[in-house]
Amino acid sequence: MKIVFSICLQVFLCVQIGLQASAQDKPNKFDGEDSVYAKRENYVLSARSKLTIFFFTNRYLNGILFTNPGLNTYYFPISPLNFGLGFSHKWLAVNVALFSPRLGTKNYDGTGKKYDNFNFQVLAYTPRYGLDVLYSQNIGYFLGNYQGYVDLNGAPEKTPYFDMRTNRFTINLLRIFNPIKYSMNATMIGGEMQKNSASSFIMNTTFSLSAFKMSDSIPQYVRDQMNPDAIFKNGTFYSIGILPGYAFTWIIKKRFYIGIIPSFGPSIQFKNMSFEGDHEERFSISYRVLAKAGAGFHTKRWTAGLSVLFDSEQYHLASQSNIINNNGKVTLRVGYKINVPKWGKGLSNKMSSMQNRFEHTLRNF
Repeated sequence: MKIVFSICLQVFLCVQIGLQASAQDKPNKFDGEDSVYAKRENYVLSARSKLTIFFFTNRYLNGILFTNPGLNTYYFPISPLNFGLGFSHKWLAVNVALFSPRLGTKNYDGTGKKYDNFNFQVLAYTPRYGLDVLYSQNIGYFLGNYQGYVDLNGAPEKTPYFDMRTNRFTINLLRIFNPIKYSMNATMIGGEMQKNSASSFIMNTTFSLSAFKMSDSIPQYVRDQMNPDAIFKNGTFYSIGILPGYAFTWIIKKRFYIGIIPSFGPSIQFKNMSFEGDHEERFSISYRVLAKAGAGFHTKRWTAGLSVLFDSEQYHLASQSNIINNNGKVTLRVGYKINVPKWGKGLSNKMSSMQNRFEHTLRNF
């Protein structure tokens, strides 16, 4: 895993170096970080001296689609609806769930001890660069389709419950090519306010580790939904993707915003898969979709918004059989900006220094 992560970081740096080198013949628009922020103030209200405290609610939408000959089956977990508090300052946003009621338990005829989930996310956006870190673990799935639960022959009276386990860890390093006029922070975190409509080319470099483990004893009503020539038991999938994209943010009546950030590209995968009676390891090339969106409003003190994150990648299992791993999150937040308290100004200054060192290192690597 360390080797794969190292390769991912090298790919990201190579992409940045190549794009940097292609622009060396042109006059440098940025002579220093101070000039960047001086120009940005005409287009983006950074509120770098403010601390935003917000209330949020979100839900993770992590579904798995198995495509088999003549039959597609969608698995989705019992997932909680989170309520909590958080804060954002400069390039960082952190939230902590305080109350997480589970949804869908009425469809499971059991004690509920066999299912669990854990989700973790960090978003950090400077004017030029961004970092998405996501981890999700889900134990216990229902069988269904995109519309809802399904009934299967031979299944219990309740909607069939299946103790499949999945883990997914993703790191996404991204480059923003119009840092003066466009702010991804404004759309996804709400720590900045974009004054005018703007757009930017985006380059994502992603690394992911996904693991799937089917139940030790697969129920017959589940086996009937699978490809009989490739009964999938478990697998670990490593992938590196280069996903170009384009970001748009429209400003309506100065205070309201709508932003979309679609990205699409190839992913290079290494797959370690176990089937009933067989084991296989191989490299392959597939595709990956990464999309973000946000909408809301900003005032001098108040901010509110709805943000969506969607990440989908296909893993080929066998002839006519695939896993499409969908990971997503919907977040609603309402926040209020305050001045950074005296005891926090030292930490705030260190965040600025960290950002400057990071961007300087990448620009001069």
